[in-house]
Amino acid sequence: MRVVGIVLFTTNNVETVDGFKEGMAALGWVEGVSVRYVYPEAASDARTLAENVREVLAAKPDLLFASPTPAAMASRKAAAPLGIPVIFAPVNNPVAAGLVENLARPEANVTGVGLAPSEGRRLQSLVSLRPGMRVVSVPYNPADVSAQASLEQLGRCSKELGVSIKPVPMREHDTPEDLDTIIPADADAVFLPRDAMVMSHYKTFNDLAVRRRIPMSTPRLDQVEDGVLTGYGFIGREIGRQSASMAHQVLMGTNVSNVPVETARDFLFLNLGTAQAIGLDVPDSILRQTHYVFRPEEPQQ
Repeated sequence: MRVVGIVLFTTNNVETVDGFKEGMAALGWVEGVSVRYVYPEAASDARTLAENVREVLAAKPDLLFASPTPAAMASRKAAAPLGIPVIFAPVNNPVAAGLVENLARPEANVTGVGLAPSEGRRLQSLVSLRPGMRVVSVPYNPADVSAQASLEQLGRCSKELGVSIKPVPMREHDTPEDLDTIIPADADAVFLPRDAMVMSHYKTFNDLAVRRRIPMSTPRLDQVEDGVLTGYGFIGREIGRQSASMAHQVLMGTNVSNVPVETARDFLFLNLGTAQAIGLDVPDSILRQTHYVFRPEEPQQ
């Protein structure tokens, strides 16, 4: 039986882990028979994340699965001296995060699924929903390199779109009351970057956006399904399944350097119930481009 340690930072990526385990099962790795998972509760801060890494390493795993960027970075640092391979999914920019230098032939016993540099495309889709917006507020965790990568992408395209990006730093232990005042009054929209800590508070930010009747964007499908207006990005469960095939190769003896880093596919999401709640009319031209449209539930008769 092989042992796979799972390191998860925030509950945002639980579906990614579910997809990973589903993909492993489809490839013949039966839990309790051919594979045992060491899976501590998701960490909510840096201290707990470090404790979780120590816990899974104590089980002498054959492989670590880490999600998302903060978990991947902590796992790589701790597992490298032990020669334990790490599969990450997802990571915003694996090179900028210092996880790998060569995507085609990853070194340091680490590979996984990265995200396409599509934050600019997501900003474009947000702006198209309400032309004329000028100020887009971006709450972010200054300690997360994934958030920094998102901000860099936004900075490159914001001028072309005629919008001003207002980054707003968050603290690890901000309360819902703190978050309620973190978005400036002049914001025309809220943009959640690829930042695990920020996205873990998406409900608080979304409640604020709906009250102010301004659009909000997230990179995650499940959050749009749960009420965020729009998003363009990845589907956690699919990324988990994608990374399972990479873990399978490594567990079957393939050297990590022969398992190139893969890129997740992006999709456009839209919640028409939320559009209705903030008084937004969505043109048919945008609906035709959207991969996943969530419509308001019909009232019970």
